[in-house]
Amino acid sequence: MRIRRILAALCAIGLLTVLVTACGQTAEDNGADGATELAPVVIGTLPTEDALPLWVAEERGLFDEAGLPSVEIVTFQSAQERDAAFSAGEIDAFMGDIIAAAQFETTGMSVTLATVMLGATPEQGRFGIVGAPESGYADLAALAGVPVGTSSNTIQEYVLDGLMLQAGVAADQIKKEEVDKVPVRFDLVMNGQLEAAALPEPLLTLAEAQGATILADDTTGQNLSQTVLVFSDEYLTDDGGIETMTALLDVWDEAVTIVNVEPDAWRDTLVEKARLPEPIKDAYVISTYPEHETPSKEQVDDVLSWMEGKGLLTERVTYEDLVLVTP
Repeated sequence: MRIRRILAALCAIGLLTVLVTACGQTAEDNGADGATELAPVVIGTLPTEDALPLWVAEERGLFDEAGLPSVEIVTFQSAQERDAAFSAGEIDAFMGDIIAAAQFETTGMSVTLATVMLGATPEQGRFGIVGAPESGYADLAALAGVPVGTSSNTIQEYVLDGLMLQAGVAADQIKKEEVDKVPVRFDLVMNGQLEAAALPEPLLTLAEAQGATILADDTTGQNLSQTVLVFSDEYLTDDGGIETMTALLDVWDEAVTIVNVEPDAWRDTLVEKARLPEPIKDAYVISTYPEHETPSKEQVDDVLSWMEGKGLLTERVTYEDLVLVTP
């Protein structure tokens, strides 16, 4: 917890620096009078819609306008590649989920959840379970004892468990079939080789458009699938780390406003960067994105409790370990 206290103190100092800078100088002048300069930052993402505001900020030059010396956005094709790069120190932050962050924390690589990127409200970042075309399933209750395609020990399995339990399916009746790669899982369920599968967007919309039945999603009640921006604490404790994160989150808010005001203006970017499938690229509903806010204690604690129950944590991890709470 010592590094948490250090980060909290640095954050308080960083926020004070931002206020002083706003009153007396531009971000580009930082360092001229001894103020901490902003640092270069490398952010890892996956090719999904969650990162759209980052790509918009890059296209619009918002990072330069904020005085950030260098923001590099690196797209990885899998979470495994992203995590390996983060472990090796090749990226300073990444777009991921609370499970990934907690797993890093248990390995001794301390991290901070900077903000929710998608999933702050039930409508954002839809995740659901589909029945194969012509399978005849009408609801999740019909899937009791039926293997559902998913990947183990991931946010996808967490959402699957949550949705099934909400539907009243007993834990011992939740059956799973391991299919790690989401595109493969999509193909199997659409070909009837899987009876049902857990899918994120945009494949959820594509599955429905091609005849699958959406049996449930997390757009009503509690949203179960938060995407978060995760920073390395080693980066944040270096010179300019906290201040850079603060400036980056301000840029995130600016980009979010741009996207939310005119989402269709960024459809081509989403198609290019997030591999939006051709059959739905014109009709796909672009999400509304949240301004920066750390995930709630309930959101984090629910994930940590699920991980503890599955034996995924080698040591205890708390909300305070993952979220920076300033004095």
